[in-house]
Amino acid sequence: MDDIGAELRRLAGADPLDPINAPALLARAHRGRRRRRLLSAAGGVAGVAVVAIAASLLPNLNTADRQPAVTGTNALATKAVQPDFTPVRGIPRGEAGAAVKLTLAEATRLCTLRYPQNKRPLTPNFFWSTTHTVPYAQQQGDRFALCTIPGGDQPSSALAAAAQRDPMPAEASAQLRNCSVLFWTDLRNWRVMASDTAPGRVTHLIAVSPSGRKYVDCALVPKPDGTATPAGSGPGIYAVDAGGRLKFDDNFAQWYVGYSQGCTGCGTKYYDGTGRTDSNIARIRIAPVGSRNVHDITLHDGWFALSWFDPDPHGTGKVKLTAYDKNGNVLKVVHS
Repeated sequence: MDDIGAELRRLAGADPLDPINAPALLARAHRGRRRRRLLSAAGGVAGVAVVAIAASLLPNLNTADRQPAVTGTNALATKAVQPDFTPVRGIPRGEAGAAVKLTLAEATRLCTLRYPQNKRPLTPNFFWSTTHTVPYAQQQGDRFALCTIPGGDQPSSALAAAAQRDPMPAEASAQLRNCSVLFWTDLRNWRVMASDTAPGRVTHLIAVSPSGRKYVDCALVPKPDGTATPAGSGPGIYAVDAGGRLKFDDNFAQWYVGYSQGCTGCGTKYYDGTGRTDSNIARIRIAPVGSRNVHDITLHDGWFALSWFDPDPHGTGKVKLTAYDKNGNVLKVVHS
């Protein structure tokens, strides 16, 4: 074996390797084959060693027929991200799928999709539209139940879970996310025009669609019930032109600034309302008669949202409303 090692060293010194080049290395292997005729049987190991050296220098020499690695097949590749919304069969996506008139059969199909646990039929002789809330038919012993008819965007479980974790967010983007979950309509690029929050009770907001043709009246509460009307009737998506502007007068104070008892058996009051009035009104001050408190709401293009708990038990439920322009000038005072 010492003779073999010496011969290898002599060969390496007499014929050093060229720069890595496949044809040259193959030729060197042939020369080594001729030299091996001069060696004994043990010298055959030297030829094998020369070829092994060549193979080590050109690792791809014998892999010409191997398939190249396919990119994007890493075993650690991330799982496909679930979309925030998926289509609802038969209903257009986004704004186009909101406030769409339906037949009873269509409304029933959509309510079954959203509330499969409710086996009862919907109340007949009703007006059915996507993104509106309708009651189920009720017989003696049945619990009262509602269906908010879905729009064209079914929220993912992740999006619904995010809304459940933060049911009354302060940020407009998160509010629109939650309203999207309520109406099964992607509202995230809609513009919030008015918003007001009674902490721990209700957030009322109005947002207008990108086209300006539709608006959403949305209510968010601490414990959502799976419908868009957890705080009472009214919320839905509507055509802007359908309602028009409310005249700011005593009837406005009487009918569009409602109140309820702030708590059972106490004198406190909760005031709420949403809608659209004169465009030159930038702010309205709500002053309950008998109360020491007042509450201001900001308007944009006449859109308003009110959600206020007055802790003063001396309020009578009657209110004085003062409208201001953008410069703080009083425009009008009305009473309920």
